[in-house]
Amino acid sequence: MKLLLKKLILKHGASLGLTSLNDFEVEIPKVQSHGDYSTNVAMQLARATKQSPRNLAQGLVESLKQESDYLNRVEIAGPGFINFFINPTGYHIALKELESGDEINLPNLGQGKSVLIEFVSANPTGPMHIGHGRNAVVGDVLARVFSAMGYRVQREFYVNDHGAQIQTLGKSGAHYLARLQGKTTDNNLAADVYQGEYLETLVKKHQSELEKLSDDQAMGKLLSKDLLVAIQQTLAKLQIHFDYYFPESKLYESKAIDQVLKLLREKGFLYEAEGALWFRSTDLGDDKDRVLVKQDGSYTYLTPDIAYHKDKFDRHYDLYINVLGADHGGYLERVRASLQALGYDANQLKFLLMQLVNLMEGDVQKKMSKRKGTVVTLEEVLKEVGVDATRFFLVMRSHHQTLDFDLDLAKQQSSENPVYYVQYAYARLSSVLTKASETGLSLDPQLPPPLDALNLPEEMELIQKMLSLEDVLQEVVANLEPHRVTFYLMDLAKSFQAYYTKGKSDARYRVLGQASQVSLAKLYLVKVLRATFKQGLSLLGVSAPERM
Repeated sequence: MKLLLKKLILKHGASLGLTSLNDFEVEIPKVQSHGDYSTNVAMQLARATKQSPRNLAQGLVESLKQESDYLNRVEIAGPGFINFFINPTGYHIALKELESGDEINLPNLGQGKSVLIEFVSANPTGPMHIGHGRNAVVGDVLARVFSAMGYRVQREFYVNDHGAQIQTLGKSGAHYLARLQGKTTDNNLAADVYQGEYLETLVKKHQSELEKLSDDQAMGKLLSKDLLVAIQQTLAKLQIHFDYYFPESKLYESKAIDQVLKLLREKGFLYEAEGALWFRSTDLGDDKDRVLVKQDGSYTYLTPDIAYHKDKFDRHYDLYINVLGADHGGYLERVRASLQALGYDANQLKFLLMQLVNLMEGDVQKKMSKRKGTVVTLEEVLKEVGVDATRFFLVMRSHHQTLDFDLDLAKQQSSENPVYYVQYAYARLSSVLTKASETGLSLDPQLPPPLDALNLPEEMELIQKMLSLEDVLQEVVANLEPHRVTFYLMDLAKSFQAYYTKGKSDARYRVLGQASQVSLAKLYLVKVLRATFKQGLSLLGVSAPERM
């Protein structure tokens, strides 16, 4: 409906200088008495034309009154806001434009623009935990939304298969190997190494190969290959797949790091001090300069990351998105500074910093430590609560907030469980369609549905909420906030359940048992509502069960 109204406003405002749908906004007012929708178009025009916004609004309102097929009335409020009160026919027209068989028509917002989303990128040094899961699901839902809105999406996983974390993995493996060989009985590993049954099992599997290796880096790389496969298998269970796994080792083998250091030196952004090589990032907005090559000649974490982002930008996407843990907060400006230094548009790179996940069982938080091997793995969570609940719960809060993942709630089959509540709404809608078919009532796709019979306030509310799905998805794309989809579905389910419940005591709300035209109209509403739920659940990667 917002898009339909924007087109009407553009049509009637062309003589005043409106040229684009992007010149103004149409919103749903917070106060119901202010109408179904409101626009600031008069204020926007006033800035450009130097005229009174109320005078401009008055002229637009008089012209818009011609659109009586859609509008019950149009009013001016405050300094020049225009409030729209939509008539049922307007909602009916918009509903038919929304429906496309068993799917929902969504705007082609992306117009084929390309987006590279890098997410998860968990170090292949151990099994995935629930924090990795949040990163994974948020990134995947974001990719699904961008794709649904007309963008070409590439999903990428950066594999840290080189450097300090692999060195530590090798050192850890060497300790377990020594124990297997009887060279040590020490069960107390150093604080800076990984522990856990998974690692002991892995060392046993590769004992003969490990015995032929002499350094920690090589041992770590061998062990990391199996751990990466395990990560991929867990992600597959979570319905997440990547287009490309980019290995950090490629940057070393191709000399990409040497080349990027050479470029930065040529551009005057490197200098030597205290025996190290520094990046003059303060010239580009960073709070301090950064070391790229340490005194011992080794690279800092930032150095291969600069080379990796150069590789990304050389692949020429329109937008780059990194989904990272909250502990990478100081990392943002360094990477942006490096991109500017190399001559790229750093504004093309967006970041999502994921806050922590607390795994709760009742009121008790499970304590986890990867190094001590006490992690509750993502595999264990999936086994306990299932894929649907895991995915829904992990994207149920803004990534700006710490998430409490309630294992007990996720297992409940009741309206208290948000994913069960939304899926139950879909199943109930499916049941209504099945019962209608069994009674011989069905919609003829060749005939227009008799929507004049849809006129109850709750029906208009449901239609308005269905129409707002595209607005929600546009907000997801604009703000990189995929949790908005779960909020939307929970709100839509609440409205539908209230409508359905009223039918138990008020015949006007029942789909079946009405006059033929009335039942067909309500059946069409049910069909589009069901398709809306299915679209939303699909964007979350959550199943839409026909029966529950």
